[in-house]
Amino acid sequence: MKKSTLIVGWKQELEQIESMASSLERVQVILFDDNGLVWVPSQKVNDIEFLTIEQGQFTHRDSSLKAPSELALWLYEKPSFDTIYFSRYAGLGYFANVLHRTVERCMHWNVHWFGCKSVQQEYTDAKRFLDKEGLLLRHLEKHQEIEKTHLKNERARIDINDVSVIIPFHNRIDYLPLTLTSAAQQGVGLEVVIVNDASSPVERKKLAELLEDPRFSNLDIKVIDSMIPLGASNARNKGAASTNRGYLFFLDDDDILAPSALRLCCDALSRENADVVTVAFSFFEGDGIPDFTNDKGMLIQFHSAKDWSSALLYNCVGGISALYRKATFEQANGFQCGEFAGEEDWQLILKLSFAGKNIANIPLPLLWYRNTPFSLSKKMLRYESRQQLCTLYEKVLPEPLAALPEFVTSTQHMQKKSFDEMAMLGWELYPYRECPVYIYGGGELGRNVLTFLKKLEPSINIEFVIDRNAAFIKEIMGYKVVTLDECVFKENATVVIASLSFVDEIAAQLPPSVSHVINLKK
Repeated sequence: MKKSTLIVGWKQELEQIESMASSLERVQVILFDDNGLVWVPSQKVNDIEFLTIEQGQFTHRDSSLKAPSELALWLYEKPSFDTIYFSRYAGLGYFANVLHRTVERCMHWNVHWFGCKSVQQEYTDAKRFLDKEGLLLRHLEKHQEIEKTHLKNERARIDINDVSVIIPFHNRIDYLPLTLTSAAQQGVGLEVVIVNDASSPVERKKLAELLEDPRFSNLDIKVIDSMIPLGASNARNKGAASTNRGYLFFLDDDDILAPSALRLCCDALSRENADVVTVAFSFFEGDGIPDFTNDKGMLIQFHSAKDWSSALLYNCVGGISALYRKATFEQANGFQCGEFAGEEDWQLILKLSFAGKNIANIPLPLLWYRNTPFSLSKKMLRYESRQQLCTLYEKVLPEPLAALPEFVTSTQHMQKKSFDEMAMLGWELYPYRECPVYIYGGGELGRNVLTFLKKLEPSINIEFVIDRNAAFIKEIMGYKVVTLDECVFKENATVVIASLSFVDEIAAQLPPSVSHVINLKK
């Protein structure tokens, strides 16, 4: 059988690629333009077949990762090439080379590199610590060519029945059957620990009935019951402590695993002798199980837990759904359960990275994160949560740079505020200034609204902040936080919905006593 060769580069490298191809046989080429879209020359080039790849499935949190992310996904589905040449420019082959390292079906590739890196260093240094894209591209270019190493003492293969999947559950029975279905597809003997976090009696009964369903007979399911609200991270820690299995995977009760997710994670952890394996994920909306090959979503990639500079600005280290060695998780005392909800996954993986643990990443969307109005990511107090993250840096930064995390976090936080939007809110509220006002949303936008409205007191009378996570965020800026069910609205109430997503769904839940609803727009 003749060997096949693929060359992957950028539009501006066409002439160099033509020269390379002239000395090779059976060459196929993929070119990208500066927007990360596949580009094909208008005129035929002798002895070169230009390929296109499907690019309509995902949007990307980081636009600079569009080309390398989608290239890696395409190559994973079509790993038939024997030799692949990647351009060094802008980290084009980074994620494909990670697949070459961690995923067995891609390990046969003979990987080569060509071309020059960008002059990203100068651009990055000019905006150091405040330019996310510059830091990201510099890291990808610098680390994309790390050679694969064969471990002398490679650990034994990890079986699925060595893994315990920990699922915190709270009053969300409608989605749990779909989550369990995705877990059941992983293999026979998988343990699932459901931590029932102070659910209502009705939900507890429904949970017990659900677990009798024969669809889940191949799972070893046990329930840890708590009558007292724990919060998601405390629930995860409690679930981890309850299992004797050597590996932990954390999964939310409305998210969906790809059929091959745990097998790929186990193999990568063993092959890389890693302590943690993280995966890419995609946000999706809807009430069913997504079609991993066709449904659209936003792709979130985590490139490296060692890129500490980028990790000052955003989570590049990993999400909550990751595979841990239980011993490693216990040595780190599990997830930090502070006063402010959110980002515990980022904090834990970064903490492990600072401690010298080996964190591997599989750049495939092996998990789909269900985007709902009640997702915790929309509710957390990002600035306060980020302060907890900053304390980790204090242990690894030299004294002259000790204030750097606080500087970066504060600057980034201030840049996100929209003063024009707040001013418009003042005008919208003016006709209702004598009405009792309720703020729906205790996240970053809600806090910005409260900061602005405090200046209008006593003209504006704020009664409560409404938030689904009132059990964890009990007070914000002196205002009591209650759930929608707990809130008793006064007559002629005005509600400011401090959310940029699912506004209509939130408004539909408000009682008739609410006379006026004000929506903040982007």
